[in-house]
Amino acid sequence: MRAASDTGTGSRLLVPALLATLGLLVGLYSYGQFAPGLPHHVLWQQSAAIGPFLLAVLLLSRVRMAAGRMLSLILGVGIALQIIALCAPPGSSDDDYRYLWDAKVQLAGIDPYRYAPDAPELDRLRTPFFFPAQARCAWPVDDGAGCSAINRPQVRTVYPPVAEAAFAGIRIASLGGRGGHLPAQLAAGLGAVAVAWLLARRALARNRPLWPVALWAWCPLVATELGNNAHIDWLGVVLCVLALSCEAARRSGLAGLLVGAAIATKLYPGLVLMSLLRRRPALVIGCAAGLVALAYLPHVLAIGPDVLGYLPGYLREERYLSGGRFLLLDPWLPNLLATAAAALVLGLTALWVLRHTDPDAPEDSAVVLAGVVLLVSTPSYGWYALLLLALTVMSGALEWLPVAIVPSFFYLIDSDFHLGAAFGTALYGGALALTLVGLAVRRGAPRSALRSPAAGHSWQS
Repeated sequence: MRAASDTGTGSRLLVPALLATLGLLVGLYSYGQFAPGLPHHVLWQQSAAIGPFLLAVLLLSRVRMAAGRMLSLILGVGIALQIIALCAPPGSSDDDYRYLWDAKVQLAGIDPYRYAPDAPELDRLRTPFFFPAQARCAWPVDDGAGCSAINRPQVRTVYPPVAEAAFAGIRIASLGGRGGHLPAQLAAGLGAVAVAWLLARRALARNRPLWPVALWAWCPLVATELGNNAHIDWLGVVLCVLALSCEAARRSGLAGLLVGAAIATKLYPGLVLMSLLRRRPALVIGCAAGLVALAYLPHVLAIGPDVLGYLPGYLREERYLSGGRFLLLDPWLPNLLATAAAALVLGLTALWVLRHTDPDAPEDSAVVLAGVVLLVSTPSYGWYALLLLALTVMSGALEWLPVAIVPSFFYLIDSDFHLGAAFGTALYGGALALTLVGLAVRRGAPRSALRSPAAGHSWQS
C-alpha cells in the first residue's frame, strides 16, 4: 500500500526546515569532533548538538513521510553521525583500552580474569599502544616508572564473559588488533545502527510511529558513547531489545537466553528481566540463569572466585556499598538510611513491574524500572543510560528522555569542572522534575494521542 503523498504548504516547509536542522546537527557535531584545540571539546560538542538534535526530532514528528523513506532518513543520518564519531580517537573515555587488552590476553591463551594488566606475568604482551612512554601519566605502573593507557592497571577486569568473548571476536575480526581503536569503534557504531533498526521493526510491529527511533539514531550522546568511545554497552542494548521483542512474540525461552547474554555482557541489562516474567517466569529465569552459568563456568574452573574481578572494588569505589552514591537521597538521609531507602524504592518498583507488565508489550514496564534505577543510583557515566534511551524509544514513554540524557552531561561537566555531588543532585533533580511533568501530561492526554501514529501519517511501505 502506497503512503499518502506529501501535500500542503506546511509539510513543504517542514521538510526543508528538517533538512537544514539535520545539516546543523551534523555540522556542529563534526566541528566538535575535529576542531583542533577546542577547550572541553566533547562537552562543547554535546551541548551545541543537543538543541538541533531535539529540534530535528520534533520536526520529523510533524512531517508527512512514507515509512520506508522515513526509516532511510533516520538510519542514514544515524550512520553519518557514527562515521563522524569513529573518525577520531575516543575523546571522553579510555575504557576501550581495557577491551582491547583483555582481547589480547585471551588470544594469548590466558584467562582475562587471572591477572591485572600490570602483572609481571603479562610483561611480554606489553606494547607502546597499551603502555606508552610518557612523562606525565594518569595511570602509572611499576611504582611510577611506567605508564598505562589502560585505566586501573593494578586490578583485574570487571567485564563479564559475553563481553570478553565480544572483545576477542573484535580482535580476531581485526586480524590481531590492527587499526588501534577503530575495530572496537566500528563494532559499536554498527551496534548503534542495529539498535535503531530493531527499534524501527518493533515500532512497526506495534503500529506506532517511526519518528521516535530518531531519538536513538540521531542522539549525539549515542554517537559519542558508541561510535567514538566504543563502549560495549551497545551489545547489552541489542540483546535487551531482542529479548523484549521475543517475549512479545511469545518466545519466552529465547527471551530468557537473550537477557541472560545481556546480563553476562554488562550486568545492569538484567533490569529488563523483571518485565519478562509475566507469561512463563520459570522458563525465562531458567534460560537466563543457565546461560550466565555456562558463560562463567570455564572461567570458574580455571581460576575460581577471582572471576568477579574488580566488580566488588568498583562498587566500593563508586560508593554504592557505603550508601554515598544516591545523590537524590543522600542530602536528606544518612548513608545507611539512604541505602535502605534506595532498596525499598527499587523493590517496590520491581513489584509494580511484576504486577503490571503486559507480556505483549514488556518494554512499557521495563522503561519504568530502568528509569527509576537511574534516578536512585544516579550514575555519573553516560553510557549506563543507553539502555534507558532505547527503552524510552521502544515504549514510546518519552517522558523518561531527561533521565536518559542527564548522566552524560553530569559526567562531562564534572570531569571538566569537578563540581561534585551537589551539582549531580541538582541535575538529577531537574531530570526527575521534567519526567514527573511528562508523566502528568501523558496521564492527562487522550490515550489515542499517545499510542497511535500521528494523524495523516501512513506507516505502510
